[in-house]
Amino acid sequence: MCLKLSSEFKQLENWLIILITTYGDHPSCGLAKMINYYLALLLHHDDISFDGEKRCAYLSMQKYWRWQVIN
Repeated sequence: MCLKLSSEFKQLENWLIILITTYGDHPSCGLAKMINYYLALLLHHDDISFDGEKRCAYLSMQKYWRWQVIN
């Protein structure tokens, strides 16, 4: 049985894409913090348990963006 992700989860993913794209054009510590915040929201969302690959990818991304915030 395949479960669909909620519209809320998809909306968070869309905002994450926008933030990462913006960071590519205008990198800043504040924007890196916001990206990290959205990753945390996605990782704590109920729907993340439906897709193990996505969870793994977001954990890796979060590690990278935490490093960006520090440096």
